[in-house]
Amino acid sequence: MSSAIRFIHSADLHLDSLFKTKGDLPAALLEKLRASTFEAFDRLIEACLYHEVDFLLIAGDLYNEEMRSLKAQVHLRRGFERLEEKGIHVFMGYGNHDYTKGAKYPITFPDHVHIFSGETVESFVYEKKGEQLARIYGFSYENREVRGRKVQEYQPVGNSFYHIAMLHGSLETNTDHDVYAPFSMEELKNKGMDYWALGHIHKRESLSDDPPIIYPGNIQGRSRKEPGEKGCYLIEHQEGIWTTEFLPLHSFTYEAARASCDHIEEPQELEGVLEEIKKRFLKTETAVMLTITLSSKAGKLRYWWMEGIVQEWMDLVNEAEDLDRQDWVWVEQIIIEDRPAWNEEELVNSHHFTGELLRTVHQVDEEQLEEWLTPLFSHRKVSKYVQPLSEEEKQEAIEMAKSLTVERLLGSEGGNLENS
Repeated sequence: MSSAIRFIHSADLHLDSLFKTKGDLPAALLEKLRASTFEAFDRLIEACLYHEVDFLLIAGDLYNEEMRSLKAQVHLRRGFERLEEKGIHVFMGYGNHDYTKGAKYPITFPDHVHIFSGETVESFVYEKKGEQLARIYGFSYENREVRGRKVQEYQPVGNSFYHIAMLHGSLETNTDHDVYAPFSMEELKNKGMDYWALGHIHKRESLSDDPPIIYPGNIQGRSRKEPGEKGCYLIEHQEGIWTTEFLPLHSFTYEAARASCDHIEEPQELEGVLEEIKKRFLKTETAVMLTITLSSKAGKLRYWWMEGIVQEWMDLVNEAEDLDRQDWVWVEQIIIEDRPAWNEEELVNSHHFTGELLRTVHQVDEEQLEEWLTPLFSHRKVSKYVQPLSEEEKQEAIEMAKSLTVERLLGSEGGNLENS
């Protein structure tokens, strides 16, 4: 029997993501966003069929919530049935988003879909032409959090030609995500596995070539914190050589751009700036959700933002976008970097009321901010529609709130400090 093997490694499908906080978008665009994870999954199935792989690996978080929707489950099943017709097997485990004890009314998948049943690492044998070609190892999250070092449970057994490990977890040194099922690179490399199929981190990354240790990332970005192309990896081993190829699956990408506005004098010129930025992304031939940072040293951008003019121009530019095109570009957010119309250091050192306000803001620490935000994110109704803020977003919120408050207190002319 030939020892050649070909499979696709995917993870973090997050089917039926609701794209929280985006309810202000036009209905047609919102529908495109909500359909995108399903479309990416359909492309995943097409890729398996086109490349005639031996099997598909899905390393956790198939669904976006533990209360997996019937729509998402049936969509998965129908895709898996297409693979079954071609004899392509599926090996998968559940992650921290779709942990098994949170499931309600699960449906049954075809027999060629092999699911790791619990938090104890187990394995399945993949046979080709009647002989054992590979043994696939993994586990499923039973609860929302798995803090133990699961990698200790991975041990190659049997005489399969390949030993392939699936692990939904993160490097113990990771600071960007919640660290679940932590591991070190040394631990993985010492386990004697031929390939490590990782999941949980939404940024694709190859951690090692020997053995291959790979995060494919998620299959569709869902916010500006998940920029760029999203997809899966086609993996092949033949004659002692591993080859990896990234396959894009996304329906649209999140991108960011910057532009200086020092040269503009009137707010109507913002239209040309925004349109020129959008043209940059038409060359990508894919749809884009765009965040634009506008910078200036003159103070006028901040003033126009305070007056609502920047938002108005963004809305007008978006209204003219043709969402029926395949390469639509939607300006999701504009960030302003501009010299304030007031001197912060001068205010802080003054006896003006705003000076006391700024001194108080400067003393706000992480614990205090969390205390303020907790009622919002724990609210029974609101929490369904908002996501926790990243450190960058928290800082942006503080700066915006500070600017807004000070501008209102001082008035549009910046206030008179000499008489304060």
